[in-house]
Amino acid sequence: MEPQTLSAYIAKQIEQRVSKKDILEQLVAVGWSEDEASTAYAQALVDGGVPVPQKGTRGLFAKKSSTVEVVLNLFSFILLGIITTALGTLYFKIIEHFFPDPLQSVYYYGGASNAIHYAMAGLIIGVPLFVMAIRMWFKKFREEENKVESNLTKWVTYLVLLVAAVVIVGDLITILYTFLQGEISIRFFLKGITVLVLASSIFGFYFLERKKIQYRGDIQRTSFQMFGWGLVGITLLGIILGFVATGSPASERDRTFDARRSSDLDELAMCVNGFANQFERLPSNLSELEKNSSLSYCANRRDPETGAQYEYRVVRPLETREGLSTGGFELCATFALPSETQQTTRYMDAGSKWYTHDTGRTCYQEEVSFRSTLIPASSGKF
Repeated sequence: MEPQTLSAYIAKQIEQRVSKKDILEQLVAVGWSEDEASTAYAQALVDGGVPVPQKGTRGLFAKKSSTVEVVLNLFSFILLGIITTALGTLYFKIIEHFFPDPLQSVYYYGGASNAIHYAMAGLIIGVPLFVMAIRMWFKKFREEENKVESNLTKWVTYLVLLVAAVVIVGDLITILYTFLQGEISIRFFLKGITVLVLASSIFGFYFLERKKIQYRGDIQRTSFQMFGWGLVGITLLGIILGFVATGSPASERDRTFDARRSSDLDELAMCVNGFANQFERLPSNLSELEKNSSLSYCANRRDPETGAQYEYRVVRPLETREGLSTGGFELCATFALPSETQQTTRYMDAGSKWYTHDTGRTCYQEEVSFRSTLIPASSGKF
């Protein structure tokens, strides 16, 4: 059956007062798609003398976005959230690295490094997917001029525009207020600019997207391509600066090994102290720590990369004088990198000497001192 014959059939059904719903269900049941049936129904109305808008029949024959297209658009908004969060986190941490705050006494290097790497991973995965999703979204409306989007995607887009506008206004107010208070710093200013650039870019992109998709404005593709290249550029710059701030993956692996070594030495020192308090002598080697069930876990502390046992030696055996037992021991490990000032705060004990080291073999001595519980043999009383 030709489309014209289909329109005539529909016109006949309309004359017999068959409802639109029943007509469309009949056509879909015999193999016509919903879009074809709806278009033919509209054509039958036009052939029957129903007036059309002066601007043409585009609105009358509009083709709604499919479920796949709606999901694709919503997916792009999820990716937008991931990318925005990742860019903000990445640049904030980079700014904090290169412009440390002198009033902030503790800088958690491990947490900053993890945040930078997670943000970089999010951008490497999210940006290409976002670009592809947006290209497919625009392609559908470019190839089918009669296509209209769903109300859901409209509302989500306008919500994004509203949030971006509020962030821009709030950021500008905060920057100006801080400046007037005389408290603005390079670190704060760069963070404010980062938020402003991100929010302004999102607002500008979706403002043009509304004019193109919803209002069919004559917006050149180059305008959207500029946003795309800008996103790629700011992402690449952030990733490069991220590697500068944290080092290569190999360096980060070495740094993680060194942090584990420092943690192990710190725990071993506490275990040796615990052993000395219990047995009132220093262990001859680290394997002796297994004698105490509460300290046995320390005997398994080995170099995380080589599996070798850490070096240990008794520097000064325990001596008891006037009820006070004192002694000394030494622990050594081979580190891959020199410690950084920030790295000393990777774990809870920010002041521990075990977290400060040079490259290569590094040793530290530890003093043991406690009140002896043994009664001297020469004493006949408590």
